[in-house]
Amino acid sequence: MHNQSTRPFPPVEGIEVTHRYIDIGGLNIHIAEAGQGEPLIMLHGWPQHWWMWHKQIPFFAKHYRVIVPDLRGFGWSDVTESGYLKDELADDLVKLIHALGYKQVRLLSHDWGGWIGFIASAKNHGLISQHYATNICPIWPKISYQMIPATIQLGYMFKIAMPYFGTKVLMRNGNYVHYLLTRGNTRKEGWPDFEKNIFSDQFKEPARAKASSKLYGDFLLREYLPLGLLGKYHKLHVKTPTRILFGVKDFAISLSWLRGYEKYTDDFEIERVPDTGHFIVNEHPDLVNERALKFFTDNKYK
Repeated sequence: MHNQSTRPFPPVEGIEVTHRYIDIGGLNIHIAEAGQGEPLIMLHGWPQHWWMWHKQIPFFAKHYRVIVPDLRGFGWSDVTESGYLKDELADDLVKLIHALGYKQVRLLSHDWGGWIGFIASAKNHGLISQHYATNICPIWPKISYQMIPATIQLGYMFKIAMPYFGTKVLMRNGNYVHYLLTRGNTRKEGWPDFEKNIFSDQFKEPARAKASSKLYGDFLLREYLPLGLLGKYHKLHVKTPTRILFGVKDFAISLSWLRGYEKYTDDFEIERVPDTGHFIVNEHPDLVNERALKFFTDNKYK
């Protein structure tokens, strides 16, 4: 077990955020919190951590008790040798919700956070009342020839997953993480260096770089083929009302992955956003805030 990081927490403009660690059974998960009311969890993706939601936290804290965890191995949460299969990370989320004493939460997610949310929703009916996800595909890919170019598009994963070398690439100087953060960028103001460094600096810690290499290694070696060829999640059904907001210029996730989910879901819709890349939360934070709040406060779901 690796102790929590000693890096200082970056501030969130416009609101006071508190930080604490929650033991979910031998694993300490860092959470940032703000606001009062019903719980809203925000779950990040790679290569980010809780602070990716710094434009969402002040906005949603006016309406909800906002709880923003770091996934196992990311940010300020514990690093472990194993536990990076997405089902295991979904179990972490469920344990966190229970440890916090909640029977039901709303979820706002991005990238792997969304994937984890889909699994947790399907395996724990009623635990997540509404799920608003950004730039992630459903967990039921439709098998077709389009999977070939879609798989090639995942090339960055192979680089990170390479034993030894993947860890070194992440640790070296942050350049590779900065490249991926800004790849296909549509932010008019660009990505400030301090913001890129807030995310890449976590990988200066060898254990965290190794954890991310493990995250992708496990996906490519143990999850990808069962997912596509064997229909790993075909027995899972998501009843949770779910929306995906997807920037169509995503460098990582092909649009061909956004198919085949209909018979596995009850209330599941995808909105495609033109001229927007993978990091839609950072590129268009106001759009994310507006769409997610509208969904969460829709009288249909109260």
